Amino acid sequence: MLKHVFMLMVSAAVCGCSATVPSKNSESLQSQPQTKAITMVLECERNLNFVARLESETLWAFLPKQTLAFEAVISASGAKYQKGTDYIWLKGEHAMVNYQQSLYKQCANNRQEAIWQDAKFRGVSFRAVGNEPGWVIEIKPNESIEFKGNYGQQVINFNYVAPIESVNSSQFNLAQNDNLLSFEISNSACRDTMSGQTFSTTVSGKLNGKPFLGCGRALF
Repeated sequence: MLKHVFMLMVSAAVCGCSATVPSKNSESLQSQPQTKAITMVLECERNLNFVARLESETLWAFLPKQTLAFEAVISASGAKYQKGTDYIWLKGEHAMVNYQQSLYKQCANNRQEAIWQDAKFRGVSFRAVGNEPGWVIEIKPNESIEFKGNYGQQVINFNYVAPIESVNSSQFNLAQNDNLLSFEISNSACRDTMSGQTFSTTVSGKLNGKPFLGCGRALF
């Protein structure tokens, strides 16, 4: 199963830039300083949920049945983006959405999920996180594998090397300068000890002999 996941990872990549807000938990190093784009996952009343991507003055909304580009307009407060009669009015982590003649007054950004969606825009095919101290692995197929440790204070980029595949796992063995990284992605359920979020894969490994354990998921 995982072999097919990584075959898909090699065959696809999506480019973009990142900007999310840091938080003091296992996801704290999953965010990047604001650059050219901000990713949000807006969850509204009546089951309207969608990804929004702000790029300069354009807010792209990946709605359930279509993708729309909303342009910035003048507003008394917050930041308003409009296309025809439809609009998205952002106020911090909250929003009001008028879409197809329906008004959704209560929308909020799911910051945890937005971090994962932002990674997808940056071309990350598989992502893993762990705690004590917090770490993140991001895999960009045929490009790089990045390890962030100690809540983002340690960042090491490795050249991408294809994993050794077995029926239920994928084993990566990487070397860059004086750093050695080995980790296994196994097809077993995992629960993040900080956020409580559940994942379909477990990730365990060592960086320069120091063990780490966490959870991960494929993004596309």
